[in-house]
Amino acid sequence: MALCFYTINTSGQTKSQEDTTAANLLQKVRNAFNQNNEHNFYVAIGDYRKYLLGEGNMNGYYLCWKNEVLYDVNHNHFYRALRKTMKMQAEMERRGDNNELYKVTQLRGIIYSLRGNIPLAHQYFEKALEQVDHSQVQNLASIYMDLSNIEMDTQPEEAMKHLDCAIEIIKGDGSKYDYSDAIGFKVIVAYAMRDWTAVNTAFNEYITMKEELGEDFSTTYYYYALICKAVADKHYDDAIKLTYNLTNSTDIYKFQTEIYELSGDTQRAFDIQKHYMAIKDSVNNVIMSEEIMGTANDLESAEARSLTMEKHNTLLKYAINGIVIAGLLLGLLIYRMNKNRYMRKLQRQNHDLLIARDKAQEANRMKISFLRNMSHEIRTPLNIISGYAQIISDPRTLTSDAERAEIAKRIGHSTDTIVRIVDEILDISSKESVHYIDKSDLVACNDLLRHLAEPYQDYDAPFGLRLELLLKDSCKFMTNRKEVQKILNHLMDNAIKFTPQGGTITLRSYHHKLNQNTICFSVTDTGCGIKDGDEEKIFEHFYKSDIYKEGVGLGLSVARRVARQLGGDVVLDTRYKEGSRFILQLPKD
Repeated sequence: MALCFYTINTSGQTKSQEDTTAANLLQKVRNAFNQNNEHNFYVAIGDYRKYLLGEGNMNGYYLCWKNEVLYDVNHNHFYRALRKTMKMQAEMERRGDNNELYKVTQLRGIIYSLRGNIPLAHQYFEKALEQVDHSQVQNLASIYMDLSNIEMDTQPEEAMKHLDCAIEIIKGDGSKYDYSDAIGFKVIVAYAMRDWTAVNTAFNEYITMKEELGEDFSTTYYYYALICKAVADKHYDDAIKLTYNLTNSTDIYKFQTEIYELSGDTQRAFDIQKHYMAIKDSVNNVIMSEEIMGTANDLESAEARSLTMEKHNTLLKYAINGIVIAGLLLGLLIYRMNKNRYMRKLQRQNHDLLIARDKAQEANRMKISFLRNMSHEIRTPLNIISGYAQIISDPRTLTSDAERAEIAKRIGHSTDTIVRIVDEILDISSKESVHYIDKSDLVACNDLLRHLAEPYQDYDAPFGLRLELLLKDSCKFMTNRKEVQKILNHLMDNAIKFTPQGGTITLRSYHHKLNQNTICFSVTDTGCGIKDGDEEKIFEHFYKSDIYKEGVGLGLSVARRVARQLGGDVVLDTRYKEGSRFILQLPKD
């Protein structure tokens, strides 16, 4: 479903300014937002953002950023959108505009929702509701609209409740454009509920506003509303024709599948559903390719910067040598007095050159390792999806409902695998931009390990799981519960991956021997252990000690980085030789 455009508040301007410059620029952005010409949109939004910054309208300035990210999301440029949210957050922090950070949180919720991670998107939207200033009713309404959007397909009644909250807020604010936009969306949510009376009521109000508002009327959901109205009136052929006015191909096939199903033509619905799944897979492949290429380009840029630094330092070395020679010509006595100083400086420069060279080589290794891992890890589930898609496309090859269910299950598992890999890459990218993690959760140490062990005690696991709780049950400390659980899950996944059948995994909680103010959680396995010389390499991005094991080599890297942001660390116990033992160390106070 296409995302709506957020109106920029122009308060604080004179009447003449609003009627001329600001109003004209805003109208250009609105027109370009609902078109497919990227160049025109980026030019329009850039001009308007520059104008608002000059006027000191920071709320409008960041809303321009937000609309640009939404435009990228509407056109499936998710990696580009995520990078812009990072730049947007960095600028807010640099300017001290912390009251605007909710916009970044909201945008990340939108990105994750459209990538299929609805639970994570819901968390981001709930966090945005906590961050936003509730006196800024327009901003509050937009978050309720986003919550309604992600709940529309699975919980349409809840979606309608959130949408009604947004409508009441917008109605009180008096924004005609936003109000018409929300009523247009209400037609779609009522359609999702199959409440045809509500569809007709909302549609009549929507069309009345179209006739009254003129340019202040939002056309974002216009054709969607017409389709819903035609279905409500059981004019199914008209509804099918109207779908071709939509710019989003996945929405076209989704609506057509539902329309044929509602009309009773199940065969046509099934045929269109196959096209819908094919288009959706194609879009996901394009998105995935853009994300992989974007990450690879970032690595190449880092390598290019390192090479540039190496060239610069080489020229600097030659310049210093020239100074030394000139000093020799000026006088042997001066040269002898300054010889030691010049030599030390040359050594530092040579050391910097070696560091720059090593960084360039490491960047190249990481790029090759990343592309190799991605090629292997993504190609396998894609081949599974492609093979089963060919089987599904020919129903004659399927002999039973059980076979169809099994194929659907395998396709779903492969899709989840690809989404998990991309989410891991996005997660490490977002962690690189975060320097502080909130530590306001009071966590019971032993309960944390019991919770971690619980899923593996409910089924017949191929390994034994042992808990050694050396801390008292009353032992608690302040930290970030979600991030600590994520670290322990990474360590647990690593132990399971390398523990053979019949092996044992031990979870232990205890105080550090040398520092009673440090809480330790260890995960010990009886697997193959870590080779000598790999003790630190295993914490590098994309490094895999066994290239045939599942995964992209990010788990330990993410675990150590998050632990250090929490004031602790993740270390390998090199004294343990019967497998591997990783220790999470966190400050108690």
